[in-house]
Order: sequence, then structure tokens, then C-alpha cells
Amino acid sequence: MTATLDPVTRSAEPTLARLLEERLLRGATVVSGAEHLDRPVRWCHTLLDVLREEGDLAATVALADETELDAHRWPSLLRSGCAAVFVRGDAETRVPSIPHTDGVPVVVHVPTSVNRRALVELVATLSLAHETHVLRYGQRVHSTLAGLLHRGAGLTALCSRLAWLSGCSVAVLGTDLHLLAFDPGPRHLDPHAVTSAVRDAAEQLSSVTPDAGSHHQVTSLDLVVREQRLTCVAGVIELVEQRDGWVLLLDDATEVTDHDLAEHRVAVEQAVTIVGTELLRVRGLERAEERARGNFVHALLHGRFSNHADLVARASHYGFDVAARYGVVVAHSGGLIAQGDSPTRLADMAREAARLLETTGHQTLAAVVGDVIAVVRQVSPSRRGQPDPAVDELHTYATVLDRRLRERTQRDVLVAYGRPVAGAEAIGESYREARVALDLRQRLRVDEVCGFADLRVDSVLLELAQQQAGREFAAELLDPLRNERDGSLVEVARAYVEAGGNLNEAARRLSVHRNTMLYKLDRISRLLQRDVRLPDNQFAVWLAVRLTDLEETARRVNRDLMSG
Repeated sequence: MTATLDPVTRSAEPTLARLLEERLLRGATVVSGAEHLDRPVRWCHTLLDVLREEGDLAATVALADETELDAHRWPSLLRSGCAAVFVRGDAETRVPSIPHTDGVPVVVHVPTSVNRRALVELVATLSLAHETHVLRYGQRVHSTLAGLLHRGAGLTALCSRLAWLSGCSVAVLGTDLHLLAFDPGPRHLDPHAVTSAVRDAAEQLSSVTPDAGSHHQVTSLDLVVREQRLTCVAGVIELVEQRDGWVLLLDDATEVTDHDLAEHRVAVEQAVTIVGTELLRVRGLERAEERARGNFVHALLHGRFSNHADLVARASHYGFDVAARYGVVVAHSGGLIAQGDSPTRLADMAREAARLLETTGHQTLAAVVGDVIAVVRQVSPSRRGQPDPAVDELHTYATVLDRRLRERTQRDVLVAYGRPVAGAEAIGESYREARVALDLRQRLRVDEVCGFADLRVDSVLLELAQQQAGREFAAELLDPLRNERDGSLVEVARAYVEAGGNLNEAARRLSVHRNTMLYKLDRISRLLQRDVRLPDNQFAVWLAVRLTDLEETARRVNRDLMSG
């Protein structure tokens, strides 16, 4: 007895229908269950072995002589869960007709000329041939793709080779269903149309789970791409228990056979591991490059270059023009990390900030500095006698960044920027101004995105606040108020002068009675030895308070810059 299996064209998992096509079983007749001949077959056992077996018999054929089947054995055999019962005998009519349901075996009458051993060997040969073909095909796919991986050919080459091996269109998708690589194969499919069809089936993809006994998450689904029906075999790329995307094989639904699906499944199972390894390698390179770029941005912001030649050498690696004009934009959300955002998410936000409003010929670099996102943005050169276009460019970018971060974080975000500077070596000054503007915007409760130049009075006073004369003036005026009991009179004076000398408004801001406010103002006037109700004295108090705030801002920013 020899099996007539062609391992190339007929290697799909053998079924009862496939088994009955063999020469050995000519003359066999299906007595009941003809609608279930698609059941898979892997084993053939004698009647007694089947009745003694307690395992899964869903792919097992029970072979019995009609003389062995009596009124006691038939019920046990029907309850065994085996795929089929082959009854050897000369009189077909002696085989009982059985009402057939899904759980009842298919009953087949076979002539006595069928040798028991020959039938067992036939089933084993068919099953072994299928398993051998699967292993050989899987090994071929694996060795071919692994060779490309070892040579560092890249994701596109892996995708193309898989398309050649399978004869299908192949797509590799990220977790956001973004197309990472695509090869149309012989189908000449449009990648955009494929992506659109896959997005429509996103719910089916997200629900993919491993089959029983399989370590791979592979499924088949139907797609319609521009009115063409396709069968999609999709495998999950999973690394370190984290889903990283999908590998898709796309075949014509009207032409695909069970054998094709079996091969596609094997190809996808082999491909997901190798493609996932390539994605992991690429991701590692990207992260290393991102860390190096982040270190370069930190060096720009803090002026950490040993000399000008060091700056030029490092800048050339990123194509960074050291002679161009730049402005620094910073974003903060009241403690991003403290509010639950991981460093990874902050890095993602910085990458997104670098991609906003991309302009040809203008470079944008971004990095995370503590809990602040800092963006170095190239701006247009200034022209004599014309308004500086860089001011509007920075304001427009900062406004877009503010809106995008609010949408992403779903909370208030503060964005500010420094003045444009000429040359990479001056970027640190623009960063310092941006940090000052950010702190002042928070202190002064400025609602709109602003730059250092927008806070004109404060930017002028900032230098005075850091000088000895400014510190002595503020201390001389405010120390008497700080030394009085709990020191709350400084806040009373602040509220009064910020309200423009309006007694009622100041009382409302402090949530105190008007008479209480009058009493506190009298105490302030006595301690200062000047009437705080007079405009000149109000201005002196306002100036002292503002210089104090600016001095604290400068000290905090300088400390952050030194530690950054």
C-alpha cells in the first residue's frame, strides 16, 4: 500500500473525505454523517483501543469488524468522541443507520478486503506527510527570513521576501495600525486601500487570541479592498508580553484553498517572531539615536561644549546649522511626571513636539529637561528695516504646541518662549528667557501663550532684581512687613497694589471685610512710615513686590539650569 499524496499540492491536513479518495478504500460507503467528511484525521485505532482510550479522539478513526459490534459496544463507541467508525464487513445492510448529530461519529462501511494494517499505515502516512510538509515549509520560511535578519537587510526586505515565499501581498502594521512595511506581491494592491480596510477590521484584530495548544496568535478574517474580496491571515507580533503590531498575508478569497490557508498560517507563525526581532532591533537603534540627540539638545540648552570645534563636530552629525537663528519654546503642566506621566510618555510628547509644523530647511529638536519639554526651533533670519518674522513664527508654533498638549494630556498646559538668538552658542540664553517667561506666566496667571519679550516690564526689571541695588530696595521696603507677627501684611500690600488701590477689590481678593482691610492698610502705612494710599507709595510697594518675585524666579531658573 502506498499513499498518493503530492506533498506540494495536497499537503493540507488530511480529512475523512481525503482519506476516502485513496485507492485502498474504493468501494467504501458512507452510511451516516456524510455532511461531516471535513473532519480532520490523524490516527486509526482498533475498536478495543478506542474504547479503552480516555483522551481526545476528535481526529481518530475507529476500525472494527461488524462481528465485534454488538448492542453493548455501539453506544460506547458513539459516545467516545471519535471522528468516524469504519466497519469492515460483507453485508452493508447489517450496519445500523444512526441518527447523526455533531457529536456522533461518521459511520463508513468498508469491504473486508481492506487490510487492517494497511488502513492504519495509510492514515499514519497521510498525517506524517502533512506534518513533514508543514515542518519543511516552516523551516524554509524561517531560514530564509532569519538569513535576511542576520544580514541586517531591514523590515522592507523581510516583507518582500515573505511575499515571494507565500505568493501573497504582505503588510506589517504597528499597534496603531500604521503601515510599517508593505509588498503588493502578485496582487498589486494599493497600500492605502489595504490600511483603510484593516482599520475597518480593527476590532477583529484586537480580539485575536492564541489557538489552543499554540504559542502564536494567528487568525483569518475577510477583507474587502476596493471591491475585491481578500482572505487575510493575521499574526500578532508580541515581544516581552507586549503587543507590537501585526503581520498580514493577503490572498484572493475566491482562489484560496484549505492548503493555501495552512501554508499561510505556517508562514505567518514563522514571520511574526523574526519581524518582531527586527522591530526590536530598529527600536533599540532609534532609542539610542534619540538619547544621543537628547544629549545634544541638553548641551545646546546648557552650553556644555568644550569649545566651538566640539559644537561644530556634534552639530554636523545632525545636520544642525550652528550659524542659523533659533528660539527656545518650553512647555510645562504643573509637574507632568508628578501627575502620573511616565518618562516614556514625556519622551513621546517631545517627539511629537519636534514634528509639529515641520518646515523645509528649518530644523526642530526637542528633549525632556526634568518635567519640562524644551524645543529648539529654527526661525527665519531678520531683515534690516522690516519686522522680525521670527517673533510670529515662535508665537504660532508655541500656540499650536499648547493646543496639541492640552488635547493629549486633557489638562492645562503652560507654554512660553524666549527671544530669537543668532547662532547655536546663544541658544542657552533663549532657553533661560523661556524658563523665566514660563515661571512669570505661572506667577502672574497669564492666560495666553507668551514670550519673554511680551513681559516687557518684567524683562526690563529682571536685571535690576538680580543686582544688589534691586535686592536692597525690595528688602528695605518689605522687611518691616515680613517681620510683623505672621508676615501676612506682604500679601495684603500685594493684593492692594495689584488691585490698583481699589479697597473693595483688594478685600474681595483676600476674602476679608472692608473694615479689616482698612485696619491692615493703616498698619502697613505705620510700618512703612508712608501712606500706602498715595499713588507714589503704591508704586514703590508694587516695585518692591515685583522685584522680589523676579529675583526668586531668576534664582529658581538659574538653579534649574545649573542642575540640568
